[in-house]
Amino acid sequence: MASDILHIKDGYFFEVPRVLWRSHRETASAFPAWFVRLDTDYQSWEADAMISSLTEMEVDSLTLIALKSTWQAWQHESAKTAGWPLDAYLEKQAAVTLADASKWASENAPKASDSYQAYLSSNPRPAIDWFIQVQKSPEKLAKWNAVKTKINGDEFLQAYHTESPNREWSKEKIAEYNKTLDGKILIPQPFGTQKNAYEAESGFCLSRYMIIELVVSVLAIAMFSWLARRVSTGQAPKGKAWNALEAMVKWVRSDIAVPAMGEHDADKFMPLLWTFFVFILGCNMMGMIPWVGSPTAAFGTTFALAAIVFAIGVGMGLKTFGPVGFLNNICPELGLPWYLAFWIVPLMWVIEFFSLFIKHMVLSVRLLMNMGAGHLVLLGILGIGISVPSAMMSTPAWGAVATISVLGTTVLSLLELLVAFLQAYLFTFLAAMFIGSSMHHH
Repeated sequence: MASDILHIKDGYFFEVPRVLWRSHRETASAFPAWFVRLDTDYQSWEADAMISSLTEMEVDSLTLIALKSTWQAWQHESAKTAGWPLDAYLEKQAAVTLADASKWASENAPKASDSYQAYLSSNPRPAIDWFIQVQKSPEKLAKWNAVKTKINGDEFLQAYHTESPNREWSKEKIAEYNKTLDGKILIPQPFGTQKNAYEAESGFCLSRYMIIELVVSVLAIAMFSWLARRVSTGQAPKGKAWNALEAMVKWVRSDIAVPAMGEHDADKFMPLLWTFFVFILGCNMMGMIPWVGSPTAAFGTTFALAAIVFAIGVGMGLKTFGPVGFLNNICPELGLPWYLAFWIVPLMWVIEFFSLFIKHMVLSVRLLMNMGAGHLVLLGILGIGISVPSAMMSTPAWGAVATISVLGTTVLSLLELLVAFLQAYLFTFLAAMFIGSSMHHH
């Protein structure tokens, strides 16, 4: 089983045991560009270049003297700010200050012609005010953007490897960085630039879950094509694979599509529902393969699937009833006398209208939490036997605890297989029910 982090957080690498994938880089230039940009020596050299450019833009030199040390102290305030370059720090601080000024002015000086200046009169911010003034000047802002573009470009990075006095990393630093990258199979990024191992800087970056979803899609297409060719012959099913796939298709139709949508609409939406079921099941099962991960334990995946269900349901409802009829159909027929309906029906309509969005959001969260939580439980049980406190027990006691935790994890892993099928079934059934309800009168 893969780690809990792999199942919850997407990234631009696949992680395997360190012994299976060692990093043997020997120079700074051999490391990925995003990795070099996160190095403290590189960021210090980059900051010096930015400060020099700001000096040429006629920014007060006294203001810039403490800028570098202030930025470096800010980097160490929390894990969220670690690794932020100087330009990102300045723009973040400016955005926060302007937001604070807007909020303060709305409460204390709502009629002020310049809310920011009114805010400064009571809350001086000399450490960042100079940069906000740079942003407000079109000429200086254009120069600042040019500086950022240059310093964040590939040529500037190459200049670091040839011109910086700290370009030759020590053996200790290289060994530490190699240890960090041990076990991480980095995904090539031909269409984008990474900010770090988990975030994109620009362009379109390929993540681990994207690749897994692509693999599942290709396998599903291959399976559909193979089954279609067999069925098109008109012969009776032969072999275990053919019989198993046809049985699954029949089960999806008989136990999901027909009960949720009715006989008339079941065949129309079977390709969609069958695709939902196979894709979700495939993604769920991928989570049981060591060091791979389950895309359905990421909110982006489950949200996109639920959004497709929502779009199709609303689209079919509008097509069937028209805009007015669709909105009217949101509220079920209650059969109330007019004096009760006058008050209750509008309230019910508002509730049902908002529930239209809520139930699709719950549809995505249900799949997400069930797939993510299962792996966290397995990790917790396994951790009982392999944690440091357990290892400090006497040998017989530790052996017993470790054996029980491993056996418990194995049994629950079998339960995870059931959960993978169950969640694919539930999502597909609810999707069929939501789409079907949008096309029929309540």
